[in-house]
Amino acid sequence: MEKYESVIGTRYKAIFMSRIWSKHYRIEQMRLLWVVLALSQKNLGVKIITDEAISELYEKVNVIDIDKINEYEALLKHDIMAHIKAYSELCPIGGKIIHLGATSNFINDNVDSILIKKSFKKIKDQLNNLIMGMVKNANKTVAIPTIAYTHLQPAQLITIGRRFSMWTEDLMMDQKELDKIQIPFRGIKGTVGSEDTLMKLFENDTKKCDELNKQMARAYGFENTIFVCGQTYSRKYDVRYIHILSSICQSIYKMMNDLRLLSGKQEVYEDFSEHQVGSSAMPYKKNPITCEKICSLCRFVINNEQNMTQTYINQWLERSLDDSAIKRIVLPECFLLMENILNSSLEVIKKLKFNTEHIEKQVNEHMINIISEEIILKGVVMGYNRQDIHERLRLILTMNTCPTFDSLSSDVIIWNIIKNNKISFNPLDYIGRSIEQSKIYTEKHIV
Repeated sequence: MEKYESVIGTRYKAIFMSRIWSKHYRIEQMRLLWVVLALSQKNLGVKIITDEAISELYEKVNVIDIDKINEYEALLKHDIMAHIKAYSELCPIGGKIIHLGATSNFINDNVDSILIKKSFKKIKDQLNNLIMGMVKNANKTVAIPTIAYTHLQPAQLITIGRRFSMWTEDLMMDQKELDKIQIPFRGIKGTVGSEDTLMKLFENDTKKCDELNKQMARAYGFENTIFVCGQTYSRKYDVRYIHILSSICQSIYKMMNDLRLLSGKQEVYEDFSEHQVGSSAMPYKKNPITCEKICSLCRFVINNEQNMTQTYINQWLERSLDDSAIKRIVLPECFLLMENILNSSLEVIKKLKFNTEHIEKQVNEHMINIISEEIILKGVVMGYNRQDIHERLRLILTMNTCPTFDSLSSDVIIWNIIKNNKISFNPLDYIGRSIEQSKIYTEKHIV
């Protein structure tokens, strides 16, 4: 039977995230969590839990019959109970003690935290690789003058490398936020977060309650645990997680959008392979299709930040279930897309082509406008009125359809300023501190 297949993870591949957010991997993590819970409870003196039960549970972690689990969920209308029943049937001894003192969100929230932690580690590595690729391009093009654009109109000069440093600064802000983010382990808190069930299990021994949560957190490499929560961890955490992804996507979107604009000005091009087709109608087209794809996917992730915000603010008191369905969609899809976006962005940056001849031609044609700022500065030093010089230049440069250097000689005062100050027409004399700024940034600020 034909059925819909999502393009996320297929057309837009994400090998790592597809595996850890897969249904099979999630079930493995759920079962391992039950094993770790039982082991920690046994270590803390719960006598009904035996080594035999734990061994049996561990041996059957990977024996997964998804069809059977789905059958039980259709019957029971409860996802975690379906998993408990299917797992218990495989483990006649261990099945008697799994999920002791736990709730459904002991499983769902902790597994989400485990997967999110693994996902962010991957994203940190990818983002660092992208930043290093940006630095490489910045260093390679640090001394090539190019036109800066304000209002998408030609302005003064910078260098290509400095523009890369500017884009990299945004990614560095994201990297710093990513380094600061803390993903706590929810642990086991009971039905409403009060740990009443644990208190009864451990006969009011609060130290054992705390130690149980610490042992489980350590088993998964979490530095922090949530001390106070309802039945779930606060969905404010999910808002923060998707916000980080959204922020990275915003930075990448800005850069890719800029590259699309520069491609339209024939200054840069994406890599174009021998057999690649740019248009089914226009054989000469070389469209920035990867940049366009990245922008499109970034929009999806960015807009899902609002979904998580709405989910958080609509949680009632200690818990309501309207978070469940949307989390099943938003979390995996955003993380999968983030992997694809970062991989695609790095490929674009590594293979970017610079049309340096065209850039140089544009710069030289624009030099008549570039020198206007120096003419004003030198003219004032010579004693001329700044506003008068500005007006003279404005008339020459905007009233002529195609002003040339000869156009400047038509004004005696302007030409006098140029000759007396030997004003340079070399583009490298008008890039300010672009080279210095780019070098200092890449050498001192990129760790």
